[in-house]
Amino acid sequence: MVSGKYRGPLPAYKIGSLYYLNAKQAGELYGGQIYWYPVSGRVQMALRGRAIQMVVGSGFAKISDKAVKMDAPVILRGAQAYIPLSFFLGDDFSAWSGRDTIFNAATRFLSVDGRSSVGPVRWFSYGDYTRLVVEISKGTGYRSSMRGARGREVVFPLGVIESSEKASIDDGILSYYQLRQNLKAATLSVKIAKPEIHWRIKELGNPRRLVIDLYSGKAPDTAQPPLAPAASAAAAPVAAVKTDQARRRIVIDAGHGGKDPGAEGRRGTKEKDINLMAAQELARLLREEEAFDVFMTRTDDTFVPLSDRSKMANDFGADLFISLHCNASIKWRENGFEVYFLSENASDPEAARLAEFENSVLRLEGKSAQDEQAAMILQELSKTENINAASQLAALIARGVGRRVDFSNRGVKQAAFYVLRGTHAPAVLFEMAFLTNKQDEARLESKKFRRKIIDGLYAGILDYAKRQAWMAESR
Repeated sequence: MVSGKYRGPLPAYKIGSLYYLNAKQAGELYGGQIYWYPVSGRVQMALRGRAIQMVVGSGFAKISDKAVKMDAPVILRGAQAYIPLSFFLGDDFSAWSGRDTIFNAATRFLSVDGRSSVGPVRWFSYGDYTRLVVEISKGTGYRSSMRGARGREVVFPLGVIESSEKASIDDGILSYYQLRQNLKAATLSVKIAKPEIHWRIKELGNPRRLVIDLYSGKAPDTAQPPLAPAASAAAAPVAAVKTDQARRRIVIDAGHGGKDPGAEGRRGTKEKDINLMAAQELARLLREEEAFDVFMTRTDDTFVPLSDRSKMANDFGADLFISLHCNASIKWRENGFEVYFLSENASDPEAARLAEFENSVLRLEGKSAQDEQAAMILQELSKTENINAASQLAALIARGVGRRVDFSNRGVKQAAFYVLRGTHAPAVLFEMAFLTNKQDEARLESKKFRRKIIDGLYAGILDYAKRQAWMAESR
């Protein structure tokens, strides 16, 4: 994965436990030029007017005027130079290239992402206002200004973004936003739908981020008139939010765990690990909202029986239950995401197959599907209202994710998932992607791509909360 996008397989040479990359292919991977001199055995990588020098057989690389020791020497195979992969994972190369490289030896997954001090951008429409959230690194300043009657701009001097972003919102308040890189600054440009939109900007921490609220009509007392210029980088800290009875309770369930690994990708990626990382990311976003209290059914690699997950949600008094999973199929081309809510009759044979797979964990609990079905019969009559609400929630999640990712939206489906059956609240099961598809597997391992999925899931939950008037209760 490069910059959150699937690049495809990258051939590597392996000796023992050490991986080596072909020098020429490494240059292409990082956007540099490779110069190979077979007679002298010298390798040079050039990037933005700077160079790294290496020699076949030597365990040192010269970065500018600094000699950097490598874990192994550059080797020659088939008249081609190969560089130890560990060199690209080090801090010296990362600082030189402006890119962070992560390698998972267990799954042979390589991720290359540009270092940035600004971005990415997250957005959501609350009804009477629209929010943009921009992550910024420590020490990054910013200033805001007007650009005509409907233009707003935030400039981050010396800010660096990994890639440009542009999204059309068209919600009656915000037409679109664009984050772009200029010569000596990063710039967030905002186009509003009408001149009378008001603006409020504040800074939050952990992680550090800039929150921009655009209001239609009367704005809160703390809002600025149509974009007061010059926001300070040293904004006042935001007070902690106290727990309130009006806060809605959301349970995030990371599927599988412990002795139950769930599905497994072609390179060995385990579903239980992806589910937990995604659940932690979603919980962090939802906890930033004043309207919610959030509970996770597991926070580590622990086996939790299906019935215990439902009981946890009920004991917590859940208003919503979200179970996160990764899909699998014997058809390796199957890809994309889908959202499920409860039904005794599956919407299609594939949905029935998936429910059977997810319910198979009952065997690890020493139970049978027939026993669980008998225990649930008495609850069925009370579930109609929750199922209808879950149907609406599933549709909003599918829309939210679909607007943010560039892979297949397989829609909303129904099936008899036991983890949803015992929950006394609207409950959905979200299949993020197919671990059995090589592209989806790589996407799921990429934090950058996973963030897009979670942003969409978060937006769908907030959209549902807005329609239930939950968001207004917290303001």
